[in-house]
Amino acid sequence: MKFKVKSDHNRELHFNMPLINARVAMWKPHTEFEVDIVRKRRTVSDPMRRYYFGVVLPMFAKHVGYEPEDFNSFHKQLKILYFNVKPDKYNVYRDVPAVFANDSKLDIKTKNDFREWVQRMAAREGVYIPDPGEE
Repeated sequence: MKFKVKSDHNRELHFNMPLINARVAMWKPHTEFEVDIVRKRRTVSDPMRRYYFGVVLPMFAKHVGYEPEDFNSFHKQLKILYFNVKPDKYNVYRDVPAVFANDSKLDIKTKNDFREWVQRMAAREGVYIPDPGEE
């Protein structure tokens, strides 16, 4: 079980013990656990990824009627179109490339070309999406 805790002004941690006890109740009594306390580290996001998922995709997806929880499926559909991915014999789209994921094998130029293509697609639908850094 992983959970986030913040220290107070006295540098003390306060846990949600009922939640923890409910989770621990699934094991036998006297079970030993190992608990690590690790300081949370800020993650540095790729600026192109942040711009795409924070500006481009939400503006385009909302305009065409997607709800925020469906933005990832819209993103996958855009990747299928752009990379011309064909379904397998079971009509499932496999091997859709990861564009902005950490394990993406695509170079920066391809990622940027994809982003620009999405912006052009949005423009065809009547959505103006500003370029990065544009006010």
